[in-house]
Amino acid sequence: MKADIGVWKIDRRNEPWSATELDRADKVDTEERLEDILASNPTMLMRGLTLVGRQVPTGAGQIDLLGIDEEGRLTVFELKREKLTRDAVAQILDYCSFLESRSDSELGTLISEQSGKHGFKKIPDFQEWYASQAGESLTPVRMVLVSLGIDLSAQRIVDYLAERDIDISLLTFHGYLSGENMLLAKQVQVVDKPLGNLGKIDLDRKASEYGVEALWQDARDALNYSFRTYYTKSGITYLQRTITLPEDVRVRGSHAVVIEDCGRIRITLYPAAVDLGREQFELLKTKIQFTAEVPPNAPATRDAPEQHYCSLDEASWQKGKTDLVNFVREVEDVWRAHELSARTGLD
Repeated sequence: MKADIGVWKIDRRNEPWSATELDRADKVDTEERLEDILASNPTMLMRGLTLVGRQVPTGAGQIDLLGIDEEGRLTVFELKREKLTRDAVAQILDYCSFLESRSDSELGTLISEQSGKHGFKKIPDFQEWYASQAGESLTPVRMVLVSLGIDLSAQRIVDYLAERDIDISLLTFHGYLSGENMLLAKQVQVVDKPLGNLGKIDLDRKASEYGVEALWQDARDALNYSFRTYYTKSGITYLQRTITLPEDVRVRGSHAVVIEDCGRIRITLYPAAVDLGREQFELLKTKIQFTAEVPPNAPATRDAPEQHYCSLDEASWQKGKTDLVNFVREVEDVWRAHELSARTGLD
């Protein structure tokens, strides 16, 4: 579907206000100019992005921009000042095949060598730096195509790859001229992917079979304060950005909602959530009955060696819903503040 976007400049000095439609800019002066803009403003590309290289040499050519996203994934950006063509798609695939054929140590060396150039922060010891970030693995490499448009052939190829779980996405900037200035509006294409056998559809079906469909859907959505959700056979685990707590404990999962086979749902608060929300959790325990257990998967922390769960039916969920939602919301706020503090301290 073709995007039909118009931008108007409103003159509010006199009533009635007049509106002047801005002219479209079909291209940036040069690809280097677009690269300059984005290299100086990485948040225009992606939230939490750390750019580590520009014009990075590979056996397949030079990568326009190379970064580490907020999950710790290596991300390749291919920029075009006009419309993307199928050649650009082939190019970024070639770059990523080169990167993924390298060992972790080779990738670390490449990134360390390219950092410190073009105004980027120098990373003398990549392994040490990466261990302090919120990442777990550099690969698989993410691919982001950036331009002021895309032709139909390239769009078809990108859709085909994305539908087959290849991590490739489109970022289109719409340019408009306002006097001597250019305005850029960002459009990110999100491709809907099938969730597979462990996805939302199967869980909804299971909830219906166990007679907790409405309860499940309400709890699932109400407690969705997280960076990412992970589907299991019986429920959803809510993940935050990875942070490191005292004694070098790296944590990511905060809580989970699971469908039980007795007309109830189980809500589990992992040790990290209990640790970061200790005062709130003590108050929560006076209102909802929790059971403590040794966590089978989530890491224990110094101050929270156990995870805690409650089993709720429709009535008990409605009674405790507000308190549970407030707790997970407060934990997410503390979690993000902790992550931001750690990231800022490394800048």
